[in-house]
Amino acid sequence: MSQRAWNQLAAEFENAVCDITATSGDRLEELVDRMRPTRRQTLVDAGCGIGTFVERFGPRFGKIVAFDFAEEMVNRARRRCRDFRHVDWHALPLEEAGQRIGPIAHLAVCLNVITSPDAVLRQRQWQSLATLLRPGGFLLVVVPSLESARYVAEFDDQPLDLPDDQQDLIRRTDTRQKHYSREQLRRRVRQQGLRVLSLRRISYPWSEEGSELLTRKSPWDWVCLARRAR
Repeated sequence: MSQRAWNQLAAEFENAVCDITATSGDRLEELVDRMRPTRRQTLVDAGCGIGTFVERFGPRFGKIVAFDFAEEMVNRARRRCRDFRHVDWHALPLEEAGQRIGPIAHLAVCLNVITSPDAVLRQRQWQSLATLLRPGGFLLVVVPSLESARYVAEFDDQPLDLPDDQQDLIRRTDTRQKHYSREQLRRRVRQQGLRVLSLRRISYPWSEEGSELLTRKSPWDWVCLARRAR
């Protein structure tokens, strides 16, 4: 999705985007707890959207740097978290953030951001994300699940059959997004020189898929907690 389109989406974010912190924040909290955050630590929210993660977990950190490539998203996040005095807000693309911000994060968070259909861009974003981590720093990343997309498609009687040249790109609303298998995510995180501590499902409501199914297992993203060596 273009920067212009993402800016336009800011006003109706809650109705148009699956915000995993809003739907599944308790599962994220379990993983945040594992790093034992303190007010002496720095949180970097890479792709902050309208600030849902910062609002929920920001008080546990002493400094926060939050950015999104869409300025209107950042403006909404700033207003949402206007009582927070320890946040530096930036309109900044992820692929440039590592070089511009540097390795400051005790925890870097990136929730359903690295989904571009452009493989070269995704590679730059993964590298930039890893660069944000200080020695011993933690990464909390969420990505769309390829296995879940196949599971959801079964209920629509349209099983996904993706040729290799589509790189697991699945159309969501009006754009194609990269989806990751569990092992793809594990390999990608390890390629950044990080140790995987946890890799699990994080479920979200069927309503986010436009369905009223309630008795079936919920669709899910993959969430991974990893750490850079000290």
